[in-house]
Amino acid sequence: MPEFQSELITLKDVINRQYFFNIPIYQRLYVWGKEQIHTLLDDIVAAWSEDKNEFYLGGTLVIERTVNRLEDTRYFDLIDGQQRFTTLWLISVVLKEYLTAYTQVDTKLGKRQRISFSIRPQVSKFFEKVCEGLPASLPEAMQLEDALQEIRAYFDNYSDKKEALDERALSEFILTKVQLILTTVPDHTDLNKLFEVINNRGVQLQHHEILKAKLLENINPQEREAYALLWDACANMNGYVERHLKATTKLDTVSLYEKKLDFKNGKREQLANAKAVLDELKKIEQAELSKSMTLEDILNETTILTTSENDLGEDVDSVLPDRVTSIITFSMLLQHVLRIYLQQSTTALKQDIAKISDKDLLLIFKDYWLDEKLDETDVKQFLELLWDVRYQFDKHVIKWILVEEEKQHAIRRMRINYNNTHKTSYLQRETKDASPDFALLQSMLYHSQQMTTQYWLTPLLKFLLENHSDGAELYLQHLDNHLLCSRVHESLIDRTHRFLQNLWHEENLIDATESLGQQYENGTRYPHYWFYKLEYVLYLKLKRTNSRLVDNFRITSKNSVEHVTPQNPEQKQDEIPTDILHNFGNLALVTKSINSEMSNKGFSIKKVEFEHRYRGKGVSLKLEEIYKNDHWHEHEISYHQKQMIEDFNEYMQLIGSKVVLKNEFIR
Repeated sequence: MPEFQSELITLKDVINRQYFFNIPIYQRLYVWGKEQIHTLLDDIVAAWSEDKNEFYLGGTLVIERTVNRLEDTRYFDLIDGQQRFTTLWLISVVLKEYLTAYTQVDTKLGKRQRISFSIRPQVSKFFEKVCEGLPASLPEAMQLEDALQEIRAYFDNYSDKKEALDERALSEFILTKVQLILTTVPDHTDLNKLFEVINNRGVQLQHHEILKAKLLENINPQEREAYALLWDACANMNGYVERHLKATTKLDTVSLYEKKLDFKNGKREQLANAKAVLDELKKIEQAELSKSMTLEDILNETTILTTSENDLGEDVDSVLPDRVTSIITFSMLLQHVLRIYLQQSTTALKQDIAKISDKDLLLIFKDYWLDEKLDETDVKQFLELLWDVRYQFDKHVIKWILVEEEKQHAIRRMRINYNNTHKTSYLQRETKDASPDFALLQSMLYHSQQMTTQYWLTPLLKFLLENHSDGAELYLQHLDNHLLCSRVHESLIDRTHRFLQNLWHEENLIDATESLGQQYENGTRYPHYWFYKLEYVLYLKLKRTNSRLVDNFRITSKNSVEHVTPQNPEQKQDEIPTDILHNFGNLALVTKSINSEMSNKGFSIKKVEFEHRYRGKGVSLKLEEIYKNDHWHEHEISYHQKQMIEDFNEYMQLIGSKVVLKNEFIR
């Protein structure tokens, strides 16, 4: 056999050829989390919905270990690509009704899993139970169990759709159209050398870097460098854009921040305006070109650079840049900017893109803008808009910030830090949250929407570009209500386009009696958005009464719907009618671990455990309300349901009234 053999295969090929795979003991454990899992699912679902002929999963490297001639089966060790491959198998476990032949096989020795785990023999036992639909939980399989829960939650809460996800059709697509390159290496391969090659292989040029080159070639060489610096500062999504620009230029960011420009009956810092930043960058470039430097000048310049005010600032706040990460990728930001650009443009032929997709960045730009034979002015306008949007994004949109080794959503404002000792000043971000309520609303939207799109950001960013920030929170409340609590059934990108045309666009809102009164065959399929939204509503209500419950409250990722009165109670007297059991009043959104702890226990036991471990810790404001009760029967559930509906409707009406008053004031 040749040293290496590569072939393009589908899952149907895996089934027909009787391939089995093992995660060898030297491999790391499964580590994918929500972001990676949802990204893969979004990509597969998007390819299926667009009727694509194939979806490439990527490369998988294997070593063939044994061939069972009797059963005509082949066994491989997965040595590279196991995270993607394992996730695909987990997806098939969740969709097992249609993909059973891939998840496990009937053999003469009984059922055999398509994937086994040498790293943890108990994990294989765990999945045997999972595949049979039996309850299973194991510390060694915690990451895999979490992944399964994320996949189930994804399908239960697929939001950007006109109708329910057709799992049968999607499964057929996964079976026949999802392809991977299976590369087999001989079993005598030196694994140490192979892993060294895998770990040291070069990183491919990213799509946004190719796009940068395509755009900059339209700008005259004399100005190209300034626009390239602007792009590069925006491209680094970890940290803050003013830091990135300062780190690569001699720009006096403090002066630009202090100087103001006229903006809508007020002022806005020049640093927020791309044209002002570009003017300064061009001045610096011209000064450098006209400067004839001696060796002594160069040495002195180096000394100045190493003790600049930028370095002073980094020393004072040295840990902050590494502790801040964005909620979206740069490719996503570029597509949000393109949407705003197309809507504002008087020359663009198309007004909006069809979707936001990381992996389709180049294709989207080509189809919706680049094919229009752009001139220099078009490209400059887009790059200037990119800076303006990124600046507002960093100023007003949540970021992941590491606080005491825990990642939290927060908005951190900029300020000037004056160092009297060195007689210098530099820009620094505050260490306290600038707008906790605004951040909480954004966090609610972030967790309840698809991680790879976040369509709500486009109208918000357009609002921030065109208005003072003091009305941003009310605007986002209005946008959330009319975008996600209305009767419109088009895709989210179509719905948000209306808000790009008219920021204060309105839809017919759903009364909470309907949205919180839905009935599902199984309460676990209740859309997670309504739980997240209710937590935000309860937070505002409790804050008005100065409740201490809001002190530690944050909206975090949750993927498990808990039945307060369980579906299969340990005590028969705890049983309640099905219509009440799956009622929103008897449900709460919690983490998988809390759901597992509560399990089938009765209300009184759950109440004691909640008060002992979670009371006042911001786990769930809905549960805080529920566990105020001494009993939890049909009357209490119905009353709680009624109260949640009233709170929800009161909030919706309050925001509507505030928007009316605002518009009357403007007129």
